[in-house]
Amino acid sequence: MDFDGRAHGATWRWPLLLSVVLLNICLPSLVYAYGVILVHLDELHVPIWLGISTPAIYILVYNLTQCWCREAADSWGGAIGYRVMSVIGLTVVVASLLACAFIPYHIQPFVYGILGGFGSSLISAQVDAIVFDTYDSRLGIIRGLCFAGQAVGQATFPHIITALIDTYGYSFSYIVLGGIMLQTLPAILLLRVDESIQRPISFSRYSDLAKTYAVFSNEGMDKNFYTTELQLHDMGQKSWKSPSDDNPHMEQDFNEDFEYEGDVVATITPPPSPEEKRRNIFGVEILPEIPEESEDSEGEEPPEINTSKNKKRLSVAIKRLSTLGDSFDDCISKQVRRDSQPERDGVEQKEYSEVEVTYDNVSPVTDIQREKIFNSFSFRCQSAYASMRRRMWMPSYRVYTIRRRLIFFMYNINDTFIKPLTRSLSCWKFYPSLMLYFSRLSLTSVTMVSLSIIASEMHPKISISDANFLMTLYGFTWICFLMCTPWLAQTPKRNFKYVALFGLMVSTAGCYVLAEADNHDSFSIGCVIAGFGYGALSCCWETAVQDFVGARKWPKLHSPLETISGTLLAVFVVGISFIVDQERGLQLTMFILAIILSVISFIWLIIAIAYIYITKVKPVRLNKRWIF
Repeated sequence: MDFDGRAHGATWRWPLLLSVVLLNICLPSLVYAYGVILVHLDELHVPIWLGISTPAIYILVYNLTQCWCREAADSWGGAIGYRVMSVIGLTVVVASLLACAFIPYHIQPFVYGILGGFGSSLISAQVDAIVFDTYDSRLGIIRGLCFAGQAVGQATFPHIITALIDTYGYSFSYIVLGGIMLQTLPAILLLRVDESIQRPISFSRYSDLAKTYAVFSNEGMDKNFYTTELQLHDMGQKSWKSPSDDNPHMEQDFNEDFEYEGDVVATITPPPSPEEKRRNIFGVEILPEIPEESEDSEGEEPPEINTSKNKKRLSVAIKRLSTLGDSFDDCISKQVRRDSQPERDGVEQKEYSEVEVTYDNVSPVTDIQREKIFNSFSFRCQSAYASMRRRMWMPSYRVYTIRRRLIFFMYNINDTFIKPLTRSLSCWKFYPSLMLYFSRLSLTSVTMVSLSIIASEMHPKISISDANFLMTLYGFTWICFLMCTPWLAQTPKRNFKYVALFGLMVSTAGCYVLAEADNHDSFSIGCVIAGFGYGALSCCWETAVQDFVGARKWPKLHSPLETISGTLLAVFVVGISFIVDQERGLQLTMFILAIILSVISFIWLIIAIAYIYITKVKPVRLNKRWIF
């Protein structure tokens, strides 16, 4: 089925779509709405740098484990695999929230970040795999709905967390929040891929390998598929009795309306049989090969002489074997025991002497003597040395398996991190892509989390309820940009870099406004601008980077892009931890982040101008030269 037919004929699968949107509402809100928890940690005299490091740890663990979870989703998927792994991820997330209710405040950021990041990474990998396999023809619209769910969660969960803390207290609110996250279990149980629908090769996540495999396995060879590769021959439908009865070119004949009964068109080649007359593709009979006569063949001897020679050779060989057998019998009969031969006086027939063992010179070892030997110090030392040497040079099977698993783990780290990293660092397009992804992560873990604390530093001080309303306004402006999702779904990928640049510049302006805000109005304007820019950047950065680095390099650069950006975010948070505890320290952090985003915006502005010149201006100038 072609693309248009798939787009109009594929179902939306509403239960699966609702479950995916619900998971995007709940799980990312653990980071988006963490600013409310940060305000209460500040009231409990927990340092701000420790509280603001929690989203950074969360994102760092998420990015470091996402590549492994993605591979696990590809290998363990299926009717049950996606749901089992998602349930494991949800269990880890709920366990992290329950543990935060009983541990000290200074340990909560690490438990919340490490376990929550790993569980969310495990769930998001399954959701991404199912969305790609199910909604391949509407992938842009579905991703827009997922981002809309994240915006709804960012606008809703600050109010929910505030109500839980006011009702149950800070510590017990984690238990109720874990119960809310546990309500996503029915949505996880709906994560299932319809295996009855066969996806076309062009929609595979590994399309290059899939197309090559399909060519050699005779898949995808329908009437609309044109290729220069040689098709395989289907010998199952061949008429072996008479090769001239069937068509040597097509598996099925045309009917009167020129319609196929099947989709696959396979070529048939008659088998080479010496009993039949073979024909080439033009119908000409191929004569059997006739050996040419030479002068040497005339002088050959008749077959009777050859048979007599062979008989003589066979008789000579039999005689030799009989002689050899007699010599073997003589050798065996002459063998005697060395220790039974009497010694001759003055004549040494051997280079060594033997001692005849009899019962007269060997006394039996009793149990008492054996016990004395085993309990002696020398025997214990020798046995300990032997056992230690055996353990060092001949380890047990358990040690062997541990060593093999360690080697496998080291090779896995090499293939997952080191090789892609060395490959990525040699590509200049990797660095602008890394800057764009880092800007998105920094806006998530620093700007969005700091809104509640910055609101408490305004003059007059903004209450927690008003701050939650402004965070809702942040999510609402995010949704306002997501109204353009149908237009973005029809936009060519080469234009996404301009939309991402627009979002980056708007986010930079929002950071400047938040850094200079000192009252309720200016802070509200900064939230609106930052929300609109974050919506544009979060929706378009991945497609922009895919088009920028190319479809072939994107799978190779994806994992290093995630891991290095998460590491850079952790380094940035460690750097700003020295100034956030000062007066107006978070606004100074916003100013530093705005400067960094300005540099990144300038680099991507140069890239956009270069692409416009190469694709728009340069061809026009060349055409004018050819005209004149």
